[in-house]
Amino acid sequence: MLRVGAVVLVVGQASACREPVAPVAITAPNLDVPPLDAGAEPTTRTKNGIRFLHPVPHTGMSWQIEVAAISRSHDPSGDQVTTYDSDVRVEVLAVDGPAPSRVRLQFLRNEESFQGSSRPTLVSHKEYVVDARAPHVRDTADVAAPEAEAQRVLDVFPDLGTRTRIDQLMPTDVMQLGERRDELAAALLRIVHPRAWTMLAGSATLVRVDGEHAVFEVSLDASSESGLRMVVSGEARIALANAELAELSIEGHYEPKKTSGTPEPGGSISYRRRVTSGPSPHSDR
Repeated sequence: MLRVGAVVLVVGQASACREPVAPVAITAPNLDVPPLDAGAEPTTRTKNGIRFLHPVPHTGMSWQIEVAAISRSHDPSGDQVTTYDSDVRVEVLAVDGPAPSRVRLQFLRNEESFQGSSRPTLVSHKEYVVDARAPHVRDTADVAAPEAEAQRVLDVFPDLGTRTRIDQLMPTDVMQLGERRDELAAALLRIVHPRAWTMLAGSATLVRVDGEHAVFEVSLDASSESGLRMVVSGEARIALANAELAELSIEGHYEPKKTSGTPEPGGSISYRRRVTSGPSPHSDR
Protein backbone atom coordinates (compact mmCIF):
# COMPACT_ATOMS: atom_id res chain seq x y z
CA MET A 1 0.00 0.00 0.00
CA LEU A 2 2.78 2.40 0.80
CA ARG A 3 4.32 2.10 -2.62
CA VAL A 4 1.00 3.09 -4.15
CA GLY A 5 0.86 6.13 -1.89
CA ALA A 6 4.31 7.41 -2.75
CA VAL A 7 3.99 6.75 -6.47
CA VAL A 8 0.63 8.51 -6.60
CA LEU A 9 2.22 11.48 -4.85
CA VAL A 10 4.80 12.12 -7.52
CA VAL A 11 4.18 10.12 -10.67
CA GLY A 12 0.46 9.35 -10.71
CA GLN A 13 0.39 5.58 -11.12
CA ALA A 14 -2.96 5.10 -9.35
CA SER A 15 -5.13 2.47 -11.00
CA ALA A 16 -8.06 1.60 -8.71
CA CYS A 17 -11.38 3.43 -9.03
CA ARG A 18 -12.74 5.55 -6.21
CA GLU A 19 -16.21 6.64 -5.22
CA PRO A 20 -17.14 10.11 -6.46
CA VAL A 21 -15.97 12.88 -4.18
CA ALA A 22 -17.22 16.42 -4.59
CA PRO A 23 -14.11 18.59 -4.81
CA VAL A 24 -13.99 22.08 -3.38
CA ALA A 25 -13.88 24.56 -6.23
CA ILE A 26 -10.49 26.25 -5.97
CA THR A 27 -9.56 27.43 -9.43
CA ALA A 28 -7.17 30.02 -10.74
CA PRO A 29 -8.93 33.04 -12.25
CA ASN A 30 -8.27 34.05 -15.83
CA LEU A 31 -6.10 37.09 -15.42
CA ASP A 32 -4.81 39.46 -18.04
CA VAL A 33 -1.12 39.73 -18.72
CA PRO A 34 0.15 42.41 -16.33
CA PRO A 35 1.29 45.62 -18.02
CA LEU A 36 4.97 46.38 -18.19
CA ASP A 37 6.09 48.99 -15.68
CA ALA A 38 6.76 52.33 -17.31
CA GLY A 39 8.79 55.22 -16.00
CA ALA A 40 9.92 54.44 -12.46
CA GLU A 41 12.07 51.42 -11.75
CA PRO A 42 9.81 48.58 -10.53
CA THR A 43 10.20 47.68 -6.88
CA THR A 44 9.12 44.74 -4.74
CA ARG A 45 8.82 46.73 -1.48
CA THR A 46 6.46 49.58 -0.67
CA LYS A 47 5.47 51.42 2.48
CA ASN A 48 2.27 49.42 2.66
CA GLY A 49 3.45 45.90 1.79
CA ILE A 50 5.06 43.86 -0.98
CA ARG A 51 4.61 43.71 -4.71
CA PHE A 52 5.34 40.86 -7.11
CA LEU A 53 7.01 41.66 -10.42
CA HIS A 54 5.95 39.86 -13.61
CA PRO A 55 8.84 40.13 -16.10
CA VAL A 56 8.41 38.80 -19.62
CA PRO A 57 10.45 35.58 -20.13
CA HIS A 58 13.19 35.41 -22.75
CA THR A 59 15.11 32.73 -24.60
CA GLY A 60 18.19 31.46 -22.83
CA MET A 61 16.64 31.62 -19.37
CA SER A 62 17.47 28.50 -17.34
CA TRP A 63 16.84 27.01 -13.95
CA GLN A 64 17.08 23.72 -12.08
CA ILE A 65 14.26 21.89 -10.27
CA GLU A 66 15.03 19.46 -7.45
CA VAL A 67 12.28 17.33 -5.93
CA ALA A 68 12.51 14.90 -3.02
CA ALA A 69 9.47 13.00 -1.72
CA ILE A 70 9.34 10.39 1.03
CA SER A 71 6.43 8.18 2.04
CA ARG A 72 6.45 5.95 5.14
CA SER A 73 3.80 3.38 6.01
CA HIS A 74 2.63 2.83 9.57
CA ASP A 75 2.50 -0.94 9.22
CA PRO A 76 2.71 -2.90 12.49
CA SER A 77 5.37 -5.11 10.91
CA GLY A 78 7.68 -2.12 10.57
CA ASP A 79 8.08 1.04 8.53
CA GLN A 80 8.31 0.69 4.79
CA VAL A 81 9.86 3.63 2.99
CA THR A 82 9.37 4.73 -0.60
CA THR A 83 11.18 7.72 -2.07
CA TYR A 84 11.18 9.76 -5.26
CA ASP A 85 14.08 12.00 -6.30
CA SER A 86 14.28 14.20 -9.38
CA ASP A 87 16.78 16.76 -10.63
CA VAL A 88 15.90 18.54 -13.88
CA ARG A 89 17.60 21.35 -15.78
CA VAL A 90 15.37 23.63 -17.84
CA GLU A 91 16.33 25.97 -20.69
CA VAL A 92 13.91 28.25 -22.55
CA LEU A 93 14.31 27.84 -26.31
CA ALA A 94 11.41 30.00 -27.53
CA VAL A 95 8.88 32.45 -26.12
CA ASP A 96 5.40 33.31 -27.32
CA GLY A 97 4.12 36.53 -25.74
CA PRO A 98 4.14 36.24 -21.93
CA ALA A 99 5.19 32.57 -21.69
CA PRO A 100 7.82 30.05 -22.83
CA SER A 101 6.57 28.02 -25.78
CA ARG A 102 9.51 25.66 -26.20
CA VAL A 103 11.93 24.36 -23.54
CA ARG A 104 14.70 21.82 -23.22
CA LEU A 105 14.58 19.48 -20.23
CA GLN A 106 17.59 17.53 -19.00
CA PHE A 107 16.69 14.86 -16.46
CA LEU A 108 19.92 14.59 -14.52
CA ARG A 109 18.21 12.22 -12.10
CA ASN A 110 14.73 10.73 -11.85
CA GLU A 111 14.55 7.77 -9.51
CA GLU A 112 12.17 5.84 -7.30
CA SER A 113 13.20 3.60 -4.42
CA PHE A 114 11.61 1.11 -2.04
CA GLN A 115 13.32 0.11 1.19
CA GLY A 116 16.57 1.66 -0.05
CA SER A 117 16.61 -0.12 -3.41
CA SER A 118 16.45 2.53 -6.14
CA ARG A 119 15.76 2.33 -9.84
CA PRO A 120 15.74 5.00 -12.55
CA THR A 121 12.48 5.89 -14.24
CA LEU A 122 11.92 5.94 -18.01
CA VAL A 123 13.14 9.54 -18.29
CA SER A 124 16.17 9.47 -16.01
CA HIS A 125 19.40 10.71 -17.63
CA LYS A 126 17.54 11.66 -20.82
CA GLU A 127 16.95 14.94 -22.62
CA TYR A 128 13.77 16.21 -24.26
CA VAL A 129 12.39 19.24 -26.04
CA VAL A 130 8.89 20.20 -24.96
CA ASP A 131 6.86 22.34 -27.37
CA ALA A 132 3.47 23.98 -26.97
CA ARG A 133 2.71 22.59 -30.44
CA ALA A 134 2.14 18.89 -31.07
CA PRO A 135 3.90 16.56 -30.83
CA HIS A 136 4.59 18.15 -27.48
CA VAL A 137 7.57 16.03 -26.42
CA ARG A 138 10.48 15.14 -28.69
CA ASP A 139 13.77 13.40 -28.01
CA THR A 140 17.22 14.63 -29.01
CA ALA A 141 16.75 13.15 -32.50
CA ASP A 142 13.66 15.36 -32.98
CA VAL A 143 11.41 12.30 -32.88
CA ALA A 144 8.18 12.19 -30.88
CA ALA A 145 8.89 10.56 -27.52
CA PRO A 146 7.08 7.33 -26.56
CA GLU A 147 3.78 8.00 -24.82
CA ALA A 148 4.92 6.70 -21.43
CA GLU A 149 7.95 9.00 -21.47
CA ALA A 150 6.01 11.95 -22.88
CA GLN A 151 3.46 11.77 -20.07
CA ARG A 152 6.14 11.83 -17.39
CA VAL A 153 7.82 14.78 -19.09
CA LEU A 154 4.54 16.70 -19.33
CA ASP A 155 3.99 16.13 -15.63
CA VAL A 156 6.98 18.44 -15.16
CA PHE A 157 5.68 21.04 -17.65
CA PRO A 158 1.89 20.63 -17.88
CA ASP A 159 1.09 24.23 -18.88
CA LEU A 160 3.77 25.13 -21.41
CA GLY A 161 2.68 28.02 -23.61
CA THR A 162 0.77 29.80 -20.85
CA ARG A 163 1.87 31.84 -17.87
CA THR A 164 2.31 29.69 -14.79
CA ARG A 165 -0.72 29.56 -12.54
CA ILE A 166 1.25 31.06 -9.67
CA ASP A 167 2.34 33.97 -11.87
CA GLN A 168 -1.31 34.54 -12.76
CA LEU A 169 -2.40 34.36 -9.13
CA MET A 170 0.13 36.73 -7.63
CA PRO A 171 -1.33 40.25 -7.88
CA THR A 172 0.23 43.28 -9.52
CA ASP A 173 -0.93 45.49 -6.65
CA VAL A 174 0.36 45.46 -3.08
CA MET A 175 -0.12 42.46 -0.75
CA GLN A 176 -0.20 42.69 3.02
CA LEU A 177 0.97 40.20 5.63
CA GLY A 178 -1.94 38.05 6.72
CA GLU A 179 -3.64 38.29 3.33
CA ARG A 180 -5.07 35.00 2.05
CA ARG A 181 -4.79 33.69 -1.48
CA ASP A 182 -6.34 30.23 -1.24
CA GLU A 183 -6.28 29.66 -5.00
CA LEU A 184 -2.52 29.23 -4.56
CA ALA A 185 -3.17 25.89 -2.83
CA ALA A 186 -4.70 24.42 -6.00
CA ALA A 187 -1.79 25.73 -8.10
CA LEU A 188 0.68 24.09 -5.72
CA LEU A 189 -1.18 20.78 -5.83
CA ARG A 190 -0.90 20.86 -9.63
CA ILE A 191 2.85 21.35 -9.26
CA VAL A 192 3.08 18.34 -6.93
CA HIS A 193 1.35 16.37 -9.67
CA PRO A 194 -1.02 17.67 -12.38
CA ARG A 195 -2.99 14.41 -12.80
CA ALA A 196 -2.89 12.37 -9.63
CA TRP A 197 -4.80 14.50 -7.12
CA THR A 198 -8.18 16.21 -6.81
CA MET A 199 -8.37 19.14 -4.42
CA LEU A 200 -10.87 18.83 -1.57
CA ALA A 201 -9.81 21.89 0.40
CA GLY A 202 -6.81 24.18 0.65
CA SER A 203 -5.55 27.45 2.02
CA ALA A 204 -2.62 29.83 1.58
CA THR A 205 -1.77 32.85 3.76
CA LEU A 206 1.08 35.33 3.36
CA VAL A 207 2.86 35.08 6.72
CA ARG A 208 6.22 36.80 6.24
CA VAL A 209 8.83 38.15 3.85
CA ASP A 210 12.21 36.43 3.89
CA GLY A 211 14.79 38.27 1.79
CA GLU A 212 13.43 38.42 -1.75
CA HIS A 213 10.75 35.80 -1.15
CA ALA A 214 7.18 35.97 0.09
CA VAL A 215 6.45 33.05 2.39
CA PHE A 216 2.95 31.54 2.37
CA GLU A 217 1.67 29.10 4.96
CA VAL A 218 -0.24 26.47 2.99
CA SER A 219 -2.46 23.46 3.61
CA LEU A 220 -3.66 20.89 1.07
CA ASP A 221 -6.38 18.27 1.44
CA ALA A 222 -6.67 16.09 -1.67
CA SER A 223 -7.85 12.70 -2.90
CA SER A 224 -6.51 10.35 -5.58
CA GLU A 225 -8.28 8.06 -8.02
CA SER A 226 -7.10 5.05 -6.01
CA GLY A 227 -9.00 6.32 -2.97
CA LEU A 228 -6.07 7.76 -1.04
CA ARG A 229 -6.56 10.96 0.90
CA MET A 230 -3.58 13.24 1.53
CA VAL A 231 -3.56 16.00 4.14
CA VAL A 232 -0.38 18.07 4.23
CA SER A 233 0.77 21.52 5.27
CA GLY A 234 3.91 23.62 5.15
CA GLU A 235 5.38 26.65 3.40
CA ALA A 236 5.70 27.95 -0.14
CA ARG A 237 8.30 30.57 -1.00
CA ILE A 238 7.37 32.76 -3.97
CA ALA A 239 10.04 34.99 -5.54
CA LEU A 240 9.09 38.66 -5.50
CA ALA A 241 11.20 39.31 -8.61
CA ASN A 242 9.18 37.04 -10.91
CA ALA A 243 6.15 35.64 -9.01
CA GLU A 244 7.42 32.07 -9.41
CA LEU A 245 7.69 29.24 -6.91
CA ALA A 246 11.19 29.04 -5.42
CA GLU A 247 10.56 26.37 -2.81
CA LEU A 248 7.74 24.21 -1.51
CA SER A 249 8.07 22.18 1.70
CA ILE A 250 5.03 20.22 2.89
CA GLU A 251 4.45 17.20 5.06
CA GLY A 252 1.56 15.33 6.62
CA HIS A 253 -0.23 12.03 6.28
CA TYR A 254 -2.18 9.90 3.84
CA GLU A 255 -4.86 7.36 4.49
CA PRO A 256 -6.45 4.75 2.21
CA LYS A 257 -10.08 4.53 1.22
CA LYS A 258 -12.12 2.88 3.96
CA THR A 259 -13.42 -0.55 2.94
CA SER A 260 -15.38 -3.32 4.64
CA GLY A 261 -12.38 -5.66 4.47
CA THR A 262 -9.14 -5.59 6.41
CA PRO A 263 -8.11 -1.94 6.82
CA GLU A 264 -4.96 -0.98 5.00
CA PRO A 265 -2.34 1.10 6.82
CA GLY A 266 -1.94 4.79 6.24
CA GLY A 267 1.31 6.64 6.46
CA SER A 268 3.23 9.89 6.39
CA ILE A 269 4.35 11.98 3.43
CA SER A 270 6.93 14.71 3.02
CA TYR A 271 7.61 16.62 -0.19
CA ARG A 272 10.16 19.28 -1.03
CA ARG A 273 10.68 21.11 -4.30
CA ARG A 274 13.45 23.69 -4.79
CA VAL A 275 14.10 25.85 -7.86
CA THR A 276 17.44 27.53 -8.47
CA SER A 277 18.54 29.68 -11.39
CA GLY A 278 21.78 29.16 -13.22
CA PRO A 279 23.63 29.35 -16.53
CA SER A 280 22.26 27.63 -19.58
CA PRO A 281 22.94 23.87 -19.40
CA HIS A 282 24.25 24.12 -22.98
CA SER A 283 26.33 27.27 -22.57
CA ASP A 284 29.55 25.25 -22.81
CA ARG A 285 28.67 23.53 -26.08
